[in-house]
Amino acid sequence: MIRLETERLVIRNFTEMDWEDLHRMILQYEASGMAIYDQPWPTSAEEIKGVAKWFAGGDHFLAVCLKDTGEFTGFVALNPEPDDGHRVFNLGYIFNADYHGKGYAIEACRAVLTDAFDRLGAESVISGTAAVNTASCRLLDRLGFEKTAESSGSFRNAPDGTPLTFLGYSYILTRDRMCKTPKVNE
Repeated sequence: MIRLETERLVIRNFTEMDWEDLHRMILQYEASGMAIYDQPWPTSAEEIKGVAKWFAGGDHFLAVCLKDTGEFTGFVALNPEPDDGHRVFNLGYIFNADYHGKGYAIEACRAVLTDAFDRLGAESVISGTAAVNTASCRLLDRLGFEKTAESSGSFRNAPDGTPLTFLGYSYILTRDRMCKTPKVNE
């Protein structure tokens, strides 16, 4: 069971009861301009109940909630990469747009990254985002990630069936770099 606390947040394992908050956030995300740069999410209530149940079955997807009110603000995912003899994890996140611009994403991600390096013994954490997602690029930069590659990607098709291709950035954060990243005010 994982429970991390920051000044303003509780980062904890999902429960099946989180499905409604997750559903609202995913519907909002899928209607946003950034969704085309990600794998499509299921959107029906039954499908999201299944996703919440799957998230609740492990420690890789963590709900981010306001400490004072318990309100669900988003989630952070930390998935181990296929075993290649190194402790490498992949960081992902989605936050409800109602909570953007308040520093919750950096606060939550920093707590999860600290846990990954301290408790899980991570050697590095990787992540990626679309180049046009400047908010995500800034977040990864502020967390101390280093851009390692650019690539072309496509997760969805246009209405005419042609792939929607975009430029993506790959990032890495090593243990050494994490230790050297200054903790600035959010």
